[in-house]
Amino acid sequence: MHLVIQKVFGWEDYHLYDFTVDDKRIGLEEVDESGETDYDSNDTVIFSDKKSFSYEYDFGDGWCHTIKIVEELDADPNINYPVCVGGKRACPPEDCGGVPGYEEIISADGDDKKEFIDWLGYEFDPEAFTVEWANERLNDPDCCRKGYTVEDLAGMAGKTPATIKKWVKKLEDNELKDYLWKYKGKTLLLDPEGVPPPGMRTFSEHRGAMSLAKMGHLMRIH
Repeated sequence: MHLVIQKVFGWEDYHLYDFTVDDKRIGLEEVDESGETDYDSNDTVIFSDKKSFSYEYDFGDGWCHTIKIVEELDADPNINYPVCVGGKRACPPEDCGGVPGYEEIISADGDDKKEFIDWLGYEFDPEAFTVEWANERLNDPDCCRKGYTVEDLAGMAGKTPATIKKWVKKLEDNELKDYLWKYKGKTLLLDPEGVPPPGMRTFSEHRGAMSLAKMGHLMRIH
């Protein structure tokens, strides 16, 4: 459910999240340092018969949502689920600073607006949303991907997995180790931009580590 929300909202799954159902927290136990998570979201089905529960994404910005089940329908064998059937307005940009930051973006004009455009890389339109766009993201297996596995990198760089593992080992030994993340038993190289477009999938060695060429900076996940 978390990834479905991320895709239809337009976010990229950069941050932590949890669901609260019947006063029980469902989240990622592997990164829960406080020990407040009751159930692991990787293997827990929403178990309550309640028609309403909460979801929070990005504990820094604090995007809190109420999820309501408005109707239960029989599955159509001719439809590839999940599917978005309606919606309106765009979600706030990632890392915009919560509600105050979002309000600042949509009210900005003049030089302030230009600064936000330069930061985001596009002009944010709070009214932008189409069902077609949401379903395109739902059907894209590379949407909201966590990062690149050794096998991904080997194919993209034209190198063997063994060579990539040596590069990753170098990353573990320097300041770029913060961009490696253990996820479901695999080491991933984080990349906030998702999968690079064709023609940009090249890698180069830089300062004894592997870096994405022509792709901008990597981002530390908190």
